[in-house]
Amino acid sequence: MVEVAKIVLEFIGVFLIVYFGYYFLSYKKADKFNRKKMPINIKYLVFRYNINIVYLGYKRVLKTLMLCDSFIIATIFTVTKFIDNIYIRLFVAFILIFPLFAGIYHLVAMHYKKESE
Repeated sequence: MVEVAKIVLEFIGVFLIVYFGYYFLSYKKADKFNRKKMPINIKYLVFRYNINIVYLGYKRVLKTLMLCDSFIIATIFTVTKFIDNIYIRLFVAFILIFPLFAGIYHLVAMHYKKESE
């Protein structure tokens, strides 16, 4: 039980560190919506799922993607923590990162698609 609590606390710690890092480095300096300066994750949603960022609110979508990215990074850190060999850990993280990003971004895009209709 103590091990599970440690794992959950590590997950929450990594999640908060990554989220606040994104917040201070990305969200604070985000101005109004500019098509030429939008982050790559928002470009992905716009071009792949044809989401109207202006209608939904640029900062709102940016906040949602910050939460998603923090969750993905914390999940990958927690899952690969038990692997001792660094090369195998990097390989597993590399394999896990693409399906996680694709799946979670797909869920976010479908949510915003329903909301914009």
